[in-house]
Amino acid sequence: MVVPTRDRADFLDECLATICDSVTADDEVIVVDSASRETSTGEVARARGAQLFRCSSPGTSLARNAGWRAARGAWIAFIDDDVRVDPEWAEALYSATIENPDVSFMTGRLRLTHPTERPVAVFDEESPIPITRETFDALGHGANLAVRREALEVVGGFDESLGPGARWEAGEDNELIDRLLAAGFVGRYEPSVSGYHLQWRTRAQLFNLEWRYGLGQGARLALLWKLDKQRCRGVGRRSTWDFGVVEFFTSIRRGWERVAARALIRLTGTAVGFLCVVGTRRRPARRVTTSRRLG
Repeated sequence: MVVPTRDRADFLDECLATICDSVTADDEVIVVDSASRETSTGEVARARGAQLFRCSSPGTSLARNAGWRAARGAWIAFIDDDVRVDPEWAEALYSATIENPDVSFMTGRLRLTHPTERPVAVFDEESPIPITRETFDALGHGANLAVRREALEVVGGFDESLGPGARWEAGEDNELIDRLLAAGFVGRYEPSVSGYHLQWRTRAQLFNLEWRYGLGQGARLALLWKLDKQRCRGVGRRSTWDFGVVEFFTSIRRGWERVAARALIRLTGTAVGFLCVVGTRRRPARRVTTSRRLG
């Protein structure tokens, strides 16, 4: 499994503690230091017995690509450093891959630890859900995701122009799934592959996050338009109309000013991201992933 991280040693330490309680001695745990400015990231990774790689430039997608290319397993799991996996997480993932041989990627359950005004990267459905080309909803997150190596090799991994630390600071997980589906692979949301996502952002940070989510969503939709117009229409309707325009006007009617403001910020970012990318002649260039093993 691959854990990208940058200058969040405390988060990483707690994340690795839960991973180490879940995996066996035969499992690879790879930490990719995304150009941290402090040495504590490497110290934590070594103390927890993880393999450590370091990228020369920041970027979550770049770090994830470096990690899966260094891994040896047939399945690559991706966990963010602000996720805490359940003790049964690794065994549940292994069982789910065996029981579903036709599936090439899986998203896992991400729960809340406490009620919050704006849950971030949470998906808490109790039943499994197939993910196909006709799936227009987002079913899970890259914070708890597993993909077959062969599928990653076919599509080229994550687009390094998307995601935290890149030009378009979100949408990289959904954009990867778009290309996997377009290549003929199918996926599954598996609730037994479970953990929880820390809700650590302040209210001001949440407003900034909506803008970043909007930019990434717009860039992702523009790329999907070039890839699969039919699916883009369905995804766009759900992400911009149902969870954008409708959310905005419903919130206005009910007097939920902050919810309405966040929806408007996200919609504006989506428009900017889409218009900036859709007019380009080709996909945004992917950087060449560079990393070196440190331990």
